[in-house]
Amino acid sequence: MFEHDYRAKFDEIAPDRALVERTRDRMKAVLSGEKARPRRLTRRGLVAVAAAAALTVTALAAGPTLWQAIQNDLGSQAPYATQVEAACEDQGIRIEGVRALADGRMVRVYFTAQDLNENRLDETTQISCSLMRTDRDVWPYGSYSVRQLSYDPDSRTCLFVLTATGWESVPEGAVLCLDVERLLGGYQSVSQRISASSERAGITEKLLPSTRTQDGSTVLLPQPELESADAGTPFSIVAAGFAEDGNLHVRVRPANRAVWQNVTVCATILNEDGAGIGRDLEQVTLVEGDLDYCLEGFGPEQLPRLTQVEMLVDYSALSKPVEGEWTIEIPLQTVESEHFSISLALPADLGAEGSVMAQSLELSPLSLTLVCDQDTMYLEDGKTIPFITLEKFTPTVVLKDGTVLTPTYADGNSWWATWAFDQPVDPEQVVFITLNGQTIPVDQS
Repeated sequence: MFEHDYRAKFDEIAPDRALVERTRDRMKAVLSGEKARPRRLTRRGLVAVAAAAALTVTALAAGPTLWQAIQNDLGSQAPYATQVEAACEDQGIRIEGVRALADGRMVRVYFTAQDLNENRLDETTQISCSLMRTDRDVWPYGSYSVRQLSYDPDSRTCLFVLTATGWESVPEGAVLCLDVERLLGGYQSVSQRISASSERAGITEKLLPSTRTQDGSTVLLPQPELESADAGTPFSIVAAGFAEDGNLHVRVRPANRAVWQNVTVCATILNEDGAGIGRDLEQVTLVEGDLDYCLEGFGPEQLPRLTQVEMLVDYSALSKPVEGEWTIEIPLQTVESEHFSISLALPADLGAEGSVMAQSLELSPLSLTLVCDQDTMYLEDGKTIPFITLEKFTPTVVLKDGTVLTPTYADGNSWWATWAFDQPVDPEQVVFITLNGQTIPVDQS
């Protein structure tokens, strides 16, 4: 049964059936004590063998639901992903690395968070984490993001994928350090705005009905029109305007079943040049289960400067945030890239002056990266950088069989840009690359 499932799932991702059979023969030979003749594997062979070996561990440890989610996200890039063996536990939660995919410019790390004893995680779990290189205290990536792929309720396990793109090439054998600081299950958010100019429920100079609490604080009474308008919503503004103390107040009604909440009330106020500046209403008073927020010193005479008040809420009906220290190290086995030197002037954006010189291309099975000469990025004054958007120079890649590929923009800045392929590309099959209307031959000699 297991061998059948193993072969069926591997067939879905392996690019070479013969390689799979040879791999199985070698595994049988090792288990039987036979000595196999040493044979050098190509990079593609190594990657596929690693995928075959990792499949068994992943399927058993992560479970079929999580395993399938990884395979679905990787798609045809699955043979280039490698197994990660790293885990740690804190606060009753286990963080474990599962798979990694990297080509020096783009990195994708799959990891799980398992609640070992409780039910504090779910399909909406938010995670706070950071990514660094262990050999240097420098963030090597232009940007990164984390998203949840799935949740397995039987094992109480979340699956996440962290995607990063780099402004410098990460060398083979680099080790990334993933630090997780907080997890919050049951995460939800809600927002509400009230305009100062709204005719129906806007804020006016009129002082609204108010009351005083036992400690002497002035708070707004609920406004029936606002109470009825948002009845049944988890969080809502039930009063907004100037209270009898002459200050701006906003009264918020929290959700009844919120285990944890983070409520922010902000007023957008125009400054002297007409720009809107956000100011938090920081004085908070608890009154009959509601929260009254006050901006002291902002009275009815300043109403013309007020454009809106806004309530922003993060909350959970499942759990409070779980804070701890989870750190795992992830060795990267980067997919090899081909580097090509070029000399190509790329013009600045329409209406801007100058240009920048493209100096190299980095081509891997997963992506194509354009790198420009930073010394050419300044105008004649040596200080001004021409405004240039490299994203607009979408390249095309032509293969030996005539296939034309157009990769998708992934990330970049003023001197580098990375485009990702929808399907893996064999660099040896690339004959030329077109960039800004110019054809760049790819020398495979």
